[in-house]
Amino acid sequence: MTENPLVSVIMPLYNAEAYLREAIDSILAQSYPHFELLILNDGSSDASEEICLSYKDPRIRYHFHKNIGLAGTLNKGLELSNGKYIARQDQDDIAHRDRFEKQVAYLEKHPGVLLLGTRANVFSDTQRFIKQHDHATYPALLKFDLLFDNPFVHSTVMFRKKDSDLIGGYNTDRSYFEDYELWSRFAQRGDVANLPDVLLEYRHHDKGLSKSTNYFKEDAVLNQSLLNMENLMGQKKEVYHELAALYHWRPEKCKGLSRKDLFLALQEFADRIGTLYPNDRKLVTGRKKQYEKIILYRLNINQRRKFPDNKLKMFFLKVENKLKGLHPNVIND
Repeated sequence: MTENPLVSVIMPLYNAEAYLREAIDSILAQSYPHFELLILNDGSSDASEEICLSYKDPRIRYHFHKNIGLAGTLNKGLELSNGKYIARQDQDDIAHRDRFEKQVAYLEKHPGVLLLGTRANVFSDTQRFIKQHDHATYPALLKFDLLFDNPFVHSTVMFRKKDSDLIGGYNTDRSYFEDYELWSRFAQRGDVANLPDVLLEYRHHDKGLSKSTNYFKEDAVLNQSLLNMENLMGQKKEVYHELAALYHWRPEKCKGLSRKDLFLALQEFADRIGTLYPNDRKLVTGRKKQYEKIILYRLNINQRRKFPDNKLKMFFLKVENKLKGLHPNVIND
């Protein structure tokens, strides 16, 4: 353990003048004082630079560069960082005062955890509370969830610099989301976890460096989902394509594989993860059942689309969805 390890906070920004002060102030107000705040201006044309330069706090290190995109900016931050730990902060989110204190304490006690996020409240300019990102906390459940989607709020994560150096930082390939892809590589090498505490206010709006999906290819999240399934099982199977396509609702990519085949693949995922986390087999089985419900819902919807004129078939499929409590995308911790 390191006494009072330095945390390097990486805050990329692009035309962030509307919310930037709130984000910076939330970092400077942290109860854990041993950090440097690296603000990386990715070619902004608004008043972002003026706002940053108005701060005289010696913990702030400000850098401006021509626009290179989010992943490239994050990698530049990793290169410039001096800390044992890397903490991410977006230009428009608000960190709770005890966020770094709690995350550093956890990571110092759990050297096998390579990535640590937290839960977050979602708000907007018009709604103080919209919902909560209450992603799973247990490594075993997160291992399962990463097969399908990204269970981490990017602006909450903290990880060791040496680990990111080892696996190569953020991927700039537009075929994958840079955060989901990096978390997946962390999970291949060790445990990943979320604290159960809400330690961030996540601002929901349509603009911002980390909010736009236009930069990425259409199937970026589906591609990562499929890759994670293949990496977990050490093989490629058509059924993995089907699961990823159904979960992310790309029915045109489905081949019509049977429910039996799909559920068998989910069971194989559960068996593999249960072997990695034998004390959490019950949790893993519960998670598998939740994904079965999601996949079954998708299958039923797909069947209804194929037989729109068969009123009786559509009726029974609707009844099955309701009786079994099926939902398009509900995962509970």
